[in-house]
Amino acid sequence: MTVTEPTEVPDHEKAVPRVASGGPRATAAALAGASAGAGLLGALPLHPALSAILVAFFAICGPGAAVSTWVVLPRPTRLAAVPTLSLSIITLTTIVAAWSLWWQPTLLLLLMCAAVAASSAFFYHRTGIRPDAQRTIRRWERLAENRLAATRALGFRVTGLRVTLVLCTIALIVWAVAMPGLPGTEASFYGLLFSGSGRLLIPATLLTALAAVVAIATRSVTGLAVATGTAIVVARVTTWVGTEIPLYDWTYKHLAIVDFIHRYGSITPDGTDIYAQWPAFFAVSTWFTDATGLDPILLAHLFAPVIHVLVTVIVFSAARTLGMNRVVAMTAAFIVEAVNWVGQDYFAPQAWAFVLAYGLIALLLASPRRPSAALLAILPFAAIVPTHQLTPFWVLGAAVLLVIFRRIRPWWAVAIMAALAGGYLLMNLEAVAPYGILSGGNPIDNAASNFTMAGVRAKEVTSMVCRGLSAGVVLTAGICAVIGWRRRRPHTLTLAILAFSSLALLLGQSYGGEAIFRVYLYALLGCGLLIAPVLVGLLTGFGQGLKGFLRATGAAVLVCAAALSGMYSYTALWPVIVQTRMQYEAIDAITSNAEEGTRFISMHPAGLPTRSNANYAWLTLKNPYFDYPLSFDLAGDRMVFPTPEQLGDLFWKVEQSDKPTVVTFTEQSRRISEYYGTYRPGAPAKLEAALREAPGWRVLYDHDETVIFIYEPK
Repeated sequence: MTVTEPTEVPDHEKAVPRVASGGPRATAAALAGASAGAGLLGALPLHPALSAILVAFFAICGPGAAVSTWVVLPRPTRLAAVPTLSLSIITLTTIVAAWSLWWQPTLLLLLMCAAVAASSAFFYHRTGIRPDAQRTIRRWERLAENRLAATRALGFRVTGLRVTLVLCTIALIVWAVAMPGLPGTEASFYGLLFSGSGRLLIPATLLTALAAVVAIATRSVTGLAVATGTAIVVARVTTWVGTEIPLYDWTYKHLAIVDFIHRYGSITPDGTDIYAQWPAFFAVSTWFTDATGLDPILLAHLFAPVIHVLVTVIVFSAARTLGMNRVVAMTAAFIVEAVNWVGQDYFAPQAWAFVLAYGLIALLLASPRRPSAALLAILPFAAIVPTHQLTPFWVLGAAVLLVIFRRIRPWWAVAIMAALAGGYLLMNLEAVAPYGILSGGNPIDNAASNFTMAGVRAKEVTSMVCRGLSAGVVLTAGICAVIGWRRRRPHTLTLAILAFSSLALLLGQSYGGEAIFRVYLYALLGCGLLIAPVLVGLLTGFGQGLKGFLRATGAAVLVCAAALSGMYSYTALWPVIVQTRMQYEAIDAITSNAEEGTRFISMHPAGLPTRSNANYAWLTLKNPYFDYPLSFDLAGDRMVFPTPEQLGDLFWKVEQSDKPTVVTFTEQSRRISEYYGTYRPGAPAKLEAALREAPGWRVLYDHDETVIFIYEPK
C-alpha cells in the first residue's frame, strides 16, 4: 500500500501559540554573542582541550553569525553560510597577520571576539530586541514537540526511526569492539577491513548503510541524521581512535610548517616549497593551536571527523537551498559521506579548501533569490585562493558555467573571483611554474595514477574497487540528470554543472597523478544532489506493489554495496599510511638537530617523516632535494637494484659530500615496495645488509623493523 502524508494541519499544531522572536537575524545575533563569549573564555589559561572546544565554537560560528546578522539570506542557506563565512574570515585574518609579520595569536583572538560581540550588541541596540534565553528555549521545545507529534501521527516513521536507532546502536557497538585492537595491527595488503579486528568494520558499515536505507524508506529525517553521524564515526573517527598519531607521512610536512610559524611568527621562506606561496591553511592552524595551547598533532589527529561533519552540514544546507525536502537533503548528505573514499580529509590545505568550496557553492545557489549571497561568496573564494592551488580554478570554472546559464547573479561577483584567482596566480607564477601549469591535453593520461607498475594482486583489486565506485557514482549521477531533465525537475542543469564540470580539469593537468582524485572529490556535491531524489523515490517504493518492492530492494543493495566499497577504498592503504609514535619521535629528534646539507634517503618515504619540524625549512633551503627517495640517486633500473655497480655508485656519491647522509628503513616502506612492485623482491633487505657491512656507516636507530643508518664524513 502507498502511505501518504496528511494534507491538513493537525490539531496539536493549531493549538500551539506563536512565540514572538526577532527572526533569523536575531538568532544570528544571539549566536554571534554566544560564540564571542566562548572565544573570550577560550583565551583564558584553561586546559588546552577545553580552550580548543571553546575557540573552535567561535571559529565555526562567530564571524559568520555576525555577518548573517546584517545580511538577509534564505533560512536554509544560513546553515552553510555561518560556518563557511566564519572559517573564511578567520583564514583571511590570520594570513594577513602572518604576511604582515604581526603574529599575536591570543590578541588576534581577543580582537575578533570583540568585533563579533560588538556586532551582536549593536544589533540589539539598534532593533530594540532583547535576548531572552528562556523564550528561545521554550520556542525550540515547542517546535520539537510539534515535530515529534507530527511524526507520531505517521506511525511508520516512528517504526523506521526505532529500527534505524537499533541498527546504528549495534553498528556502533561492533565498531567500539573493533577499536582497541587496531593500534599496532599488522594490516594485510587488502587494507584495514581484512586485518585483525578491522574485519568488524565490515558489519558495522553494512549495518549503518542498512539503517540509512530504513530511514529513507520511512522518510525519517532524524533517522537519516543518526545514520549519517554513525557513518562518520565508523569511517572517520576510526582514523583517530584506531591510531596512535595521525595517518600519512605528508601530514607531518604540514605540521612542520605549523611548527615554523609557531617558532618564527612568519611564513616559511620562499624557496622551501610551494606552501610558502599558499600558506593560509597553515596560518589559521597555527593561530588556533597557539591561541588554545592545543598540541598540533592532536589537532591533526582529530581533523578528519570535523571536516566530515562540516561537509555533511553544508551538503544538507545546499540541498535545502535548492528547495529539496529534508529527507532528500539528508539523503544527499549521506551519499556524499558514504562514497567519499578519497583520502583528502587529513590535515591539509585540500581539506580546508574543500569545505570552503562547498560552502561557497551553497551561497551561489542562493544568489538567484538573494544576489547578496553571491557577493558574500567572494569571501570564501578569497580565502581559498591563498590556501590551495587547484580548488579555486574548479570553483571558478563551475561558477562561470553557472553564470553563462544565468544561474548566478550578479555575474560580476564571479568576475571579481576570476580577478582574485588570476592575479594571485600571476603574482606566484615563478613558484608554481616548475610544477607545470599544464601537463598536456590528453585527459586519459592526466587521469592515470602516479603508480603504473605491476604490484601485488591486492593493488589491482583496490584499484578496481576505487575506480568502479567512482565511475559508478558519476554514471549514476548522469542517469539521474537525464531522469531529472525528462521530468523537468528544477535545478537539474545547475546540479549537472556541479557534478561534471570538474572533469574539465583532466584536459590540462594531471596534478602529479592525483587529478582524478580531485575530480571525483569536487564532483561529489553535484552527484549527491542529483542521485538523492531518485534514490528516495526508489526506496520509498517498498509498499508500492511487486515492481516497487523489487526496485527498492535493488536500490537498497546498491546503497550497501556502495557504502562498503567506499569504506574499503578509504582504508585500503592502511598498512602503508599508519604511523607510530616511536617512529615519529625517533626521526623528529634526528631531523631537529640535523645540520644543513644533511641528506636523507629512503626507498620510499613512509613511516619516518623527515619533514616534521621547523628545521626542514633550513634543510630545504640548503638542498631542495635533501629527502628525495632513493630513485633520485639511483643509477640504472630499479627492478635489478641493488647490483654491485649500483651500490658502488650510491656509496661513491655519498662519499663526495662533506655533510652527513642518513638512510632509513621502515616496515611501511618495505610494504610499499612490495605493494606497488617498485623494486625487485628482497631489495630493501639487501641494501640494509650492504650498509651494515660498508665502511663508515653506523646504525643510528634500530627498533621493531625500523632501522636508521648514518654516514658522517671524516
